Amino acid sequence: MGSIPSSIGACHALIKMDMCHNQLTGPLPDSIGTLQNLMLMDLSYNRLKGPVPMWIRSLISLQTLILKGNPMGPTPIPSDGFDGMKGLMTLILSNMNLHGPIPSSLGKLPGLRVLHLDGNNFNGSIPTSFRELKSVSELRLNDNWLRGPIPFGREMVWRMRRKLRVHNNFGLCYNANSGLEDSGIGPCDTPRP
Repeated sequence: MGSIPSSIGACHALIKMDMCHNQLTGPLPDSIGTLQNLMLMDLSYNRLKGPVPMWIRSLISLQTLILKGNPMGPTPIPSDGFDGMKGLMTLILSNMNLHGPIPSSLGKLPGLRVLHLDGNNFNGSIPTSFRELKSVSELRLNDNWLRGPIPFGREMVWRMRRKLRVHNNFGLCYNANSGLEDSGIGPCDTPRP
């Protein structure tokens, strides 16, 4: 309970920070951005507020970031907020009241395997850069305000199988032969009566 102390930045050897379900409040202290050895940060299900901080991208060793269930919004994800995080494998930002477009830079994270952006207020289309997520095996974009065609094809859909969730959006659709026929969304070329 309370806020995360800025003195946590003095723990330079810290590798794992798991503070989920602790009723933590306030913004994330900037001093966390100095933890160059941090590999896992799970701050899910607290009461953290404020925008997703720009210093996140300075955590060059980070492999897993879980912030889900924090009412940080309404705020967008900075367009370059995760640039250079080549080792990031798991990014979970579900149910955070994030809004605006999904940054195309998320599609340029070569090691990303799990990406959850569900339960927010993202709008616009799914970035075409998501086609480049060759390692992703789990993608949740459901329960947002996304629209337009899903930009990836059958191979990516097959790789994710049931771990691709795109239902409950404003106007997403799939192109023929994409393998998304049972995804809970309609085809893009549905003839109008």
